Amino acid sequence: MDLYFYYLIINRGDLLKEDIGELYKNFICIKNMGWTKSLRSGTTGIGYTLETLLHKQEENFCIPDFNSIEIKAIHKYGKNIIHLVNVSPDGDFLFPIKRIVEILGYPDKDFPQYRVFQMSVSTKEYTKVGFYKKIKLLVNYEKKKIELIGINNQGKDLSLNVSWSFELLQERLNSKLQFLSIIKADSKKIDNCEYFHYTQIKFFKMKNFDTFISLIESGKIIITFKIGIFKSGDRLGKTHDRGTDFSIFENDIQYLYKRI
Repeated sequence: MDLYFYYLIINRGDLLKEDIGELYKNFICIKNMGWTKSLRSGTTGIGYTLETLLHKQEENFCIPDFNSIEIKAIHKYGKNIIHLVNVSPDGDFLFPIKRIVEILGYPDKDFPQYRVFQMSVSTKEYTKVGFYKKIKLLVNYEKKKIELIGINNQGKDLSLNVSWSFELLQERLNSKLQFLSIIKADSKKIDNCEYFHYTQIKFFKMKNFDTFISLIESGKIIITFKIGIFKSGDRLGKTHDRGTDFSIFENDIQYLYKRI
């Protein structure tokens, strides 16, 4: 067992129970409200609306959403992807996101003079980038890194030098994802507006860091780049990095977490 996780279990036992009890009490109040109109359009509406009902401000800090518990809101039905955590690469280059855009970027659909890069990648197989390049992830145990590797059509290495150190990933998991709550909601549309009814809650604790790495190696955890541009104002055309997302399908969450 990870020593940090052991420390949390021993020293946070009573506090964790309090956090679970408090979040559960808040959830029951929200559940009893019935259908709630989404406060934001698009795929992020389900999480943003729940955060607002919990009287939380939207943030992307490296700490859990609710005291010691990270919260994920998903639809009750469908093939859900759980977005675990955003971690920017910490490889050999000072500005890895800029390097990714320079080597792998493609024209933005609205402003083709600027380059963006939005794509998911895993260890399972190469993902095509345009007609001439392809990329995948590699777990390098010797260097203790998750590496993004790429080749062109002739098999020549693109020399991306983009990676995430085990140390960085473990630090982020320890600070944010040791304890997880998944809240599910039914959804429906009325007059083209989406409504949610939050009806189900579950609590989990992470197994260990080695399991996280092994799930990346098996392809169950993927990385999604969300590098866009600002499309208005003084920053028009400037890179807008919305995060580098580590995700897992809901059906695979059992491999990373144990149910509390």
